[in-house]
Amino acid sequence: MDKNTILIVVGAECSKARLQAVAESIPEQGVHASFLVIAAAPPMPVWAYGSAPYGPVIIPEGWQESYQVMGQAVADKADEIEQVLLDAKVQGDVRSVFCEAAFLDNAIATQAALCDFVFLNPSISKVEQSFDAALRGTLLQSPVGVVMNSGAIGPVLTAQYPLIAWNTSLPSVKAVHRALPILKQAETVTIAVFDPDAHSATDGEDPGADVASWLSRHGCNVIVQQVPSGGQKIGDCILHKADEMGADLIVMGAYSHSRLKQQLLGGTTQTVIDQTRHPLLLAH
Repeated sequence: MDKNTILIVVGAECSKARLQAVAESIPEQGVHASFLVIAAAPPMPVWAYGSAPYGPVIIPEGWQESYQVMGQAVADKADEIEQVLLDAKVQGDVRSVFCEAAFLDNAIATQAALCDFVFLNPSISKVEQSFDAALRGTLLQSPVGVVMNSGAIGPVLTAQYPLIAWNTSLPSVKAVHRALPILKQAETVTIAVFDPDAHSATDGEDPGADVASWLSRHGCNVIVQQVPSGGQKIGDCILHKADEMGADLIVMGAYSHSRLKQQLLGGTTQTVIDQTRHPLLLAH
């Protein structure tokens, strides 16, 4: 039997109750759960008296203790997850990444590379350094779909009313490809094209029709809606449409424009990432 490998990224701060909820939500068949506990090590504050290599290097008191305490917390959380999986009778494995913040995203990307989906558990959003590294490592440096804003696995994999925020950008196309296994079993897939540009060089003469035809050939029950924004931000329009139709998953491309620009000035991707009402499946 085929199995999807699901990488579940959690922080060392993730509570046992959250872990149990995740484990209980994992489908009994067709899924291998791979947990990854992440934390950024405290930066080493090193000062030198005189001119190195002649002056002595002084490591402040407390740094080594902080490093050991945090490293032990990561190891303890990995042990706790193993016990949770054992108690829930869930097949899976547990790994951990504890390193300097500058290397954390690459380490996470390595783990994500050979998975089918990545779930960023809401626990990591509480630690900005870990969340930012997880976002870079999974969304920008790996080939898989990244799920956010959901502490449960099963409901996302079996979403019945997904909303595709569609445009013809490469990230949007990738997101639909990543989500295809979910879309094929959904009851209704809604494709929403916001402020469509009905031109052959942009969204096509009938925006959304091409992707709808492709999904239909995969057996999806598809509805296409062309939605004017009315001057509202596209991110807000997406969330309003998701609320209106009762979407249980939003599928969209992420960071079609500069990520730094979106973080500083706001943008569609940043708007939907910042909200917590709807689970997201993103690709870049």
